[in-house]
Amino acid sequence: MSLTSASTSSFDDQFHRLAGFASSFSMGAVAAFIASIQQINPTLEFKIGIFTLLAFVVFFGITSWVYRIIFDGKTERIDPKRPKKIVFFFSASTLLAVFSCMGFALKGISKNQLRDVGIGVITALFFVSIAAFFFFKVVKFLQRDEQNNAFNSDS
Repeated sequence: MSLTSASTSSFDDQFHRLAGFASSFSMGAVAAFIASIQQINPTLEFKIGIFTLLAFVVFFGITSWVYRIIFDGKTERIDPKRPKKIVFFFSASTLLAVFSCMGFALKGISKNQLRDVGIGVITALFFVSIAAFFFFKVVKFLQRDEQNNAFNSDS
């Protein structure tokens, strides 16, 4: 291994840790933000309390754990299907937590306004899903392109 490849590997490891920390921190911050919402209508009100801190710590820890299992693979006896199951469970529990907090925040809203909020949430989820789909396709394209470039450089 040359000095250049050793420094590149070290940089990759540092970037990998930074990306994992940033992802975990972001999920914790989103959970804390959602947990701090007390009221949406007629004004948006936040209250930072112990539940907010608890939501941050729990989601930061869970995201760090899931990230480590999926990308590092350093846990004992990993079943190849286990990361997919963990991602599914993590995604489902995150959605449940988000919608539970949102439902709690919408508890005093009228039926007409609830309908408007529901339509807004569905519209937002639709557009976020479209963006995620295109991001997924771009990543797959780049991975195939990288494999093609590696194959062509070996020839």
